Amino acid sequence: MATVSEGVEEVKPDEEGGEEVQTGSLVSQSLPHEYQEEALEFNVESFRLDGAPLGDRGDLDEEDRYLSLVDEGNWELLELDGTVTVDQDTIEDVFPFNEWEETPGRLALVKENPLAISRDRQILADSPLDSGSHEFTLSIERDDHRGRVKIKPFLTRTEKGGSSGSKHASKVGARVADGLSWIIRLDERDDGGSLLMPIIEDFSDYDSFPDENHIHYLSLEAPRNPQLYLNREHPQVVEVLKNTGATGGPPRLRDVLYDYIEHSVWTQLLMQTAHDTSPDTGEPEYGWQEDVLDIFLDDLYPGLDDDTAAIQLAEDVRSHVDIPDLVQRIERAVHQQYDIPSDTTNLIEEAIQSDD
Repeated sequence: MATVSEGVEEVKPDEEGGEEVQTGSLVSQSLPHEYQEEALEFNVESFRLDGAPLGDRGDLDEEDRYLSLVDEGNWELLELDGTVTVDQDTIEDVFPFNEWEETPGRLALVKENPLAISRDRQILADSPLDSGSHEFTLSIERDDHRGRVKIKPFLTRTEKGGSSGSKHASKVGARVADGLSWIIRLDERDDGGSLLMPIIEDFSDYDSFPDENHIHYLSLEAPRNPQLYLNREHPQVVEVLKNTGATGGPPRLRDVLYDYIEHSVWTQLLMQTAHDTSPDTGEPEYGWQEDVLDIFLDDLYPGLDDDTAAIQLAEDVRSHVDIPDLVQRIERAVHQQYDIPSDTTNLIEEAIQSDD
């Protein structure tokens, strides 16, 4: 989630060969294809609350790309206007020569809201992708979001690439570039009471909870209203998860921990949704499950329309033969929602920088 500054670090010349060696960021090195961090220029030019300019409302820090609305009440809609710019040099770095004129790329803004277990995207430009600036208006409805919202641009492939030996990405959907993120803080984390806002409890106080070694627990005892809990018996972990910063070690650790928690939560919510979806109509039992289906059906059953895919999901979860394949499908679909290797590498890089 969080990113580190892309840079090229000079290393002392090799004593035998005399050549100067350069190493890029650990994130770039860890990927099997060319990837450009912070190459997309992401600018927010204006904010509007319920249609009016932000003015003096909120705590805006444009340098740190951060807006807090924690102390602002009685608003319903936040709108952000701006541009994301893709340079031709970036296109030429992450796509092979024969794709520079008709570039199979997609530019999107990804909006993540961990406490609302929500992740969606707004496509700004599709294949064939042209370099230049692409305008956007992004909306955040107050009732649908909680805590911290992160907005970040990504450039991805839209078509299968060439030979596996190429240094460029070949898989459809592979991320090849990103930009700096904006953080919007809507409220504090400790006013919970629903899935949107985790409740912090001592797990050892409840017989139905897992033991004290667990960090989190998703209760599905009332499927109409799933509830996420964090274990107060791990105070250092809880404090990291409550961190509101945007840069540095603790925010990077927070992002990795949220990846871990959300991966588990989404998997359980998907299995519950599959169980509660009718194999006759494809209709889920509860409202929140419609959102789950909207997010994952395309990845679970590519090529099927939504109604057919929902019916297939319900049938697969009821079939002992198909369950192993379904579990693998869910694992892949959930994993695609996160960039866990990149987030973890960012954390490692931060630790290395701290040791220097």
